[in-house]
Amino acid sequence: MKASIAIFAAAFLICGAKAAADSQDQSAREVIALERKVLDAWQVGNPDAMLAIADPDITYFHAMTEKRVDGLPSLSALFEAYRGRPLFDSYEMAEPKVQVSGDVAVLTYILVRHVGTATTRWNSTQVYQHKTEGWRVIHSHWSVTKSPE
Repeated sequence: MKASIAIFAAAFLICGAKAAADSQDQSAREVIALERKVLDAWQVGNPDAMLAIADPDITYFHAMTEKRVDGLPSLSALFEAYRGRPLFDSYEMAEPKVQVSGDVAVLTYILVRHVGTATTRWNSTQVYQHKTEGWRVIHSHWSVTKSPE
């Protein structure tokens, strides 16, 4: 009887672990899909996809800003300068990694931007939180990668 209980308990734990892993994989797929939608929009100069998933209290760091941008109204104002201006001709999302913990997912990747014959690489960190309305970006951080030597 004790052996049956132990086997049942082990099976229950394994199934629970698999369900948790499946949930994390699904969350990772959702976050990457959202990020690609944002990048596709920036490719045509449209910040609306990013603004649509930005949390009202988002914080934002970028190599082109003097300091941290706080809140959706400030981010919207910053992005208006880029509306209608495609940020790249094409892009790659290199080495994406999503780390999920509860209702938070941290996406890191290297954005490889192609503009004409020039290629630049940017480190990206996007912190998503799952809220009642879905995944929302609560923090975004961009920096230029170190040039290969």
